Amino acid sequence: MEKQFNREEKLLKSLLNEAGTEKPSADFRNRIMMKVALRNAEIRPYEPLISKSVWIGIVAGIIVFIAGVTYLNSDISVSGLKFEIPDLVNIPEINLSRTMQIAFGFVALFFLEIPFLKRVLDREY
Repeated sequence: MEKQFNREEKLLKSLLNEAGTEKPSADFRNRIMMKVALRNAEIRPYEPLISKSVWIGIVAGIIVFIAGVTYLNSDISVSGLKFEIPDLVNIPEINLSRTMQIAFGFVALFFLEIPFLKRVLDREY
């Protein structure tokens, strides 16, 4: 078994010696360095996906939302401000379980996130 491998190894060595090595062109190094320099020029500094101002807006929106829901579900009344829905408008009452409400919220956030991610990926590529 080893004799067969030795024969193949000798044959491969002789073929490689006959073929020789290729010499690169004179400006091979310069072309490679130009490509490396161009690649380094394309590197942009890190930019976060969501900027600070957007994070501040998100936090402010969440705080306003929580305060609004808390105010609507409490017995606190501020003079002059009424958030009651008029009796003329008939809004049907939908009773969903807490799990279903959370699921709808996550799906809505997912669909809101898609356009933002698409815009980021379009800008990147």
